[in-house]
Amino acid sequence: MAETAPDAVSGPEGASEAPLPSVSPILPCVLGWLLPGLGHLYLGKKGRAVAFFFVVFFAFGFGLASGGTASLIDPQQPLSYLATFDNLALGPLDVVARMSSVGSLVYRLPPDEGDPRRQALMTHLRERVRHPTYEYGNTFLLTAGLMNLLLLLDAFDIAMGRKR
Repeated sequence: MAETAPDAVSGPEGASEAPLPSVSPILPCVLGWLLPGLGHLYLGKKGRAVAFFFVVFFAFGFGLASGGTASLIDPQQPLSYLATFDNLALGPLDVVARMSSVGSLVYRLPPDEGDPRRQALMTHLRERVRHPTYEYGNTFLLTAGLMNLLLLLDAFDIAMGRKR
C-alpha cells in the first residue's frame, strides 16, 4: 500500500489545527499602514505586533533624530520616486517626517528651476545635508518604510492563511 502525505490542515503528526478565522486580507494591511504592528495585533499576533511596532518606530525616530529627511520627487532623479513611495509606506508617520524635516506637506519639487518654492526647498535641503549624520538618518527613515512594507505583506499572508 502506498503511504499518503499528510494534508495541510492536519499537519505532519495528524493533529488537527484550528482553521484561521476568515478575515479580509485588506483590513490588517490598512491597520498596519496606519500604525505599524496594528495589523498583526488585529490578527492575534500580539508578540509580533509589539516587536514590529518598536522596530519601525525605533528606525523612524532614530532617522529623524539623525537629521534624515523625507524624500521628495524630483523628475531629474528617477529613484526619488521609489524613495518617496517608501516614505509613504509609513502611513501617517510620513506626515510627521515631512513636517519635521521639510517643514510642510510637500511631496514633489516644483519643476521650474526659477520657482521660489523650489529654491526655498532646495536651500532647506542643502542645510540639512550639512548635518554630519544626514545619510544615516535617511537610511534609517528608508529602512523604517521598507520594514513596514514587508510587515504589510506579512500581515496579508497571515490573513490569507499562507503563513501562521
